[in-house]
Amino acid sequence: MELFNKGTAVRLRSCHEKYIFAVDDEKTVRQSSDGTSRQSLWTVEMVPRKPKFIRLKSCYGKYLTASESSFLLGMTGAKVIQTPPFRQAEHESDWEPIREESTVKLMSWNEKYLRGNGGAPPWKNSVTCDREPHISATKKWILWSVELVENPDKVLFADRFSSPASSFNSSVSDGSNHGSPVQKLPTFGSSESIGSDPGSLASVSSSKLMFTPSRSGTLSPKPTERKSSKKITVENVSAMEIFRDAKSVRLRSTAHDKYMTADDDEESVVMGRNGSSKEARWRVEMVPGSEKAIRLKSCHGGYLTASNERFLLGATGHKVVQSRRIRVGEPAGEWEPVKEGSNVKLRSRNGGNYLRANGGVPPWRNTVTHDSPNRSVTQSWVVWDVDVVDIHGNG
Repeated sequence: MELFNKGTAVRLRSCHEKYIFAVDDEKTVRQSSDGTSRQSLWTVEMVPRKPKFIRLKSCYGKYLTASESSFLLGMTGAKVIQTPPFRQAEHESDWEPIREESTVKLMSWNEKYLRGNGGAPPWKNSVTCDREPHISATKKWILWSVELVENPDKVLFADRFSSPASSFNSSVSDGSNHGSPVQKLPTFGSSESIGSDPGSLASVSSSKLMFTPSRSGTLSPKPTERKSSKKITVENVSAMEIFRDAKSVRLRSTAHDKYMTADDDEESVVMGRNGSSKEARWRVEMVPGSEKAIRLKSCHGGYLTASNERFLLGATGHKVVQSRRIRVGEPAGEWEPVKEGSNVKLRSRNGGNYLRANGGVPPWRNTVTHDSPNRSVTQSWVVWDVDVVDIHGNG
């Protein structure tokens, strides 16, 4: 309980290295790799006349609540949701922290435990409350590392007024961010330390977190608000020059008039019509030591990656995914812009295939793969319009 003093703000990280995340519908709760967002921040409140219990309030002012609704019909896990204060059943938002070596378990009002699920959809990235698991493989799923947050008001302010594409700063690893200080936050437990000596807590610290408020203090524009984004053609410049000056871009398929979008499962890459969403914005990074290649980083912190896995058995196309495991210098996360009339193609350094927006019928429709089209009807599927959303020097 000493970690959960009144007014303390915390982040809760599961054994999957993902944080409990308050979805902006102000009701759903899931896991996310984005630990920099205010949506992963939870304010701790003590429960009156119950010294062993706490409540966790999201950035939307809603409480983390163990409901009685089944997550899936016939399964034991129940939904964990956000609920408003002053409800008749306030006790459903009470949690008892129980220390488990270097981590904690959070037991709900009905003696179930807060659980960060893994596995395949629909379980993947979900948060439920359930009985203590009997299967050894899932015992860690109810264990949480607690990261104490210093100056939570600054985090909330920075995230609220930052550009969605820049709220996750790609330069955190080198500790530079326009002169902003980097603070290490105290951490209670980690997935690597589960089962380790509790005395080693002093050696555990959270990742460096940085925030980059935009100058304008506005979110990304709607597609109709073209004046705040800059559409650049390559008629008079090389394809590489477009990306060299860009901080973030949107890529629109010329064949299907849809934008390449980072799915909120934080792995898939799909096509969508909502060009104003943060998921359609990709942060541009130059590949060190190369004048021809770039890397594109999603709002979830994963790099656009040309995988070696086939999209469908027997087909030539391979999956394009978001990946956090790509290291600098790995060709799968590097792309070479190639001029194509007034547009561009993006050629993967992992085999030389091109980034391709698929059409047709499911399962191809709205998918993104890397391939080399042979038929004339699909030649345009590898051609992209580039909308530069932000350029260097704008903030």
